[in-house]
Amino acid sequence: MSNPWQAVPEAPVIFRAQYKVPGTSPFSALLDLGNDCYLIFSPGQGLEGSLPDFVTPNSKLLLLASCAGHTLGIAVWSAEHPDAELFAPDAIHEIFRKSGVVDKLQSIGALAAQMPSHLQIHVPPPNKFHEVWLTDKQDETTFWIIGDAFLNFETVAGNLIKKFLLGLYSIKPGLRLNELFRLGLTDKQKFKEWAVTLFDKANRQVSLPCHWEINAAKD
Repeated sequence: MSNPWQAVPEAPVIFRAQYKVPGTSPFSALLDLGNDCYLIFSPGQGLEGSLPDFVTPNSKLLLLASCAGHTLGIAVWSAEHPDAELFAPDAIHEIFRKSGVVDKLQSIGALAAQMPSHLQIHVPPPNKFHEVWLTDKQDETTFWIIGDAFLNFETVAGNLIKKFLLGLYSIKPGLRLNELFRLGLTDKQKFKEWAVTLFDKANRQVSLPCHWEINAAKD
């Protein structure tokens, strides 16, 4: 089987692979934490059997369901890699009840305790997606690994009617806040202040949204 994981430019310890679910083709991210330990951010169904060659049966795997919309792959990944550790925001643990892995789930705090110093976990203010974000600080660049909150399309394919309908949900070329995520925020102003403060702390920034293209800020 060919290797679907591609290294992120300028970030040799981050890899992305695309998978398919009905209606879209999101990305999973793999981060090398050192000491033969790897974090899979939003593990996608269908990728569980095609890890890069440097990930061996003896490697330690940490699987993170990063939000309510990225839970489908956890059970199949856990079956393929029974020794992997599973993590998800507490608010979405109940989603896993039917899949039989809920008793294996650990908290985001337990995951944070295993992160190297260059990696940080960020929990946005209350929202219906129950998002968790990661930042990886490498030299002067901060890489943002984000689930459903942001979308980045270089182009939007389709006829005028399709583009119009997608535009109703702010699905247009460029990096944008997901309209459904925005509507699910408990306090939009609080999120705005939190996000602006967080982004202002970073120097050069590159966003790696689960949905579509990498976006590198020009300043």
